[in-house]
Amino acid sequence: MEREQPYSYREQIIWVLVVETLIVTGLILLATGFWSSICGSNLQSCFANDSSFGPLTFLVLSTLRPFVFTPFFFMAMVAGPAFGTQAGIFYTLVGGLGSTLLVAAIGRTLGTRLVTPWMTANLPQTQKFLQIQDYKIAFFLRLVPIVPFDLASLFFGAWGFRWRHIIWTTLIGSLPEAFVFVRMASPTGTLTEAAFDTIALIAVAIIMPLLAGEFLARRNGRSMWQQAILVYRELLAEVRANNRVKRRVNLSPDRIPVLLVHGFFSSRRSMGILERQLTHRGFDVISFNLGGLLGTFFTSSILETAELIDEKVKRLIDRHGLKQIHIVAHSKGGFVALWWLLKLGGDRYCKKLVTLGTPFAGSHLVYLALITPLGLLWRDMWQMRPGSTFLKQLHRSTIPNGLDIYCFLSKQDRVASATVGLYQPLPPSPHVHAIVMNDVTHFEFLSRQHVANRIAAILNGSQEAPRDSGGGSETNETNETNETNETNEGNAAQATEENAHLRQV
Repeated sequence: MEREQPYSYREQIIWVLVVETLIVTGLILLATGFWSSICGSNLQSCFANDSSFGPLTFLVLSTLRPFVFTPFFFMAMVAGPAFGTQAGIFYTLVGGLGSTLLVAAIGRTLGTRLVTPWMTANLPQTQKFLQIQDYKIAFFLRLVPIVPFDLASLFFGAWGFRWRHIIWTTLIGSLPEAFVFVRMASPTGTLTEAAFDTIALIAVAIIMPLLAGEFLARRNGRSMWQQAILVYRELLAEVRANNRVKRRVNLSPDRIPVLLVHGFFSSRRSMGILERQLTHRGFDVISFNLGGLLGTFFTSSILETAELIDEKVKRLIDRHGLKQIHIVAHSKGGFVALWWLLKLGGDRYCKKLVTLGTPFAGSHLVYLALITPLGLLWRDMWQMRPGSTFLKQLHRSTIPNGLDIYCFLSKQDRVASATVGLYQPLPPSPHVHAIVMNDVTHFEFLSRQHVANRIAAILNGSQEAPRDSGGGSETNETNETNETNETNEGNAAQATEENAHLRQV
């Protein structure tokens, strides 16, 4: 009987296209049905001069508009006939601001849990830039709607833009769009008049202030275009800094080095604090570029990356005369390491694998990518979904004698909560060990000192390694001050290196 392939790109493409088609069709039907029921007999009655919308009803519907998947301009076309040009523009802007604040609040909640930890671990300088320049970014996205209105609002909240900047950029930046569609739908207006008035509005309210700002910027020695180039170079420099690997020439064949494998959409930099902590404890630490978006952020296929690891480890062992390595892998990196160990013969070179927050039962978060065009590009999403063929084959694998797998897991981990982070082969194996640390979140596995202490104890083979449980640990309490100091020192050293690199650029 022919063995089932662990991954099918054709199956992924078909599934994503079918699901996306059904979703788009469903959203169109939902929006049409909702507004038809609100407007009366048919959708056209929403744009009639005798529309029954009052100001309060209009504002409530405008605020809830994103949740029935209706574009911003729709409310402007409703407001024109209902309230006239001036009042229509006013109510459209106020309603748009209400929906923006609501969506941004949702984004702020998601960003605190997911975006901020990721940015802190991977692009801290870019995160600072976004926070400092938030009003420029928000104003540009409102004025030139490259990103749809409500997705931009979600972005503002997730990246922690300041509320006052969200408010004024939304009111001013969406004014031209509101003006155009209110005038188009107004019973006394024509398309030609709307176009002429819009050009005049943009010239007075947008272009002239931008020209004035450019004049002042040039007087200060740097034009807006030069600032944009600087922003691009800073981001590029930080990405390159993430991707830079220091070639180790001093690996001792008498010691077992530790290979760090980072997780999905992360870079080597996300493991930087853990690398310093393990190095401080006497380990030789190495890591590889795993490829992906911009050659830095890990979005490559798990299977292909496991083969890449196999090639690199073999060259490393031959070059330095090593006998073994240890592996510490975070999140998706645990899949890569385990597939290499169980399917590609990696157990000949590695006898200890430590996984940190790897969702061995699959992650439902991947469906957020699979229902978007990203699902057509990122093959790892299909592999990490619950019940995938890849995961089934991984759990049916036999663990070789001598290989021990230590799975760090936590109830606070939003990606691999509790037992989702535990590898459970069929049949169960005594070679798999659960390390429970319920006070740690997904990215805190990479920075908390008591986690590093536990990893070091496992790799050293210590029988007195502290075991953590639900409410924290003695190790955590006694080392909290050291953890903070070490993290701050590491961040300071990292910032110094980045700034030096940026000055070179």
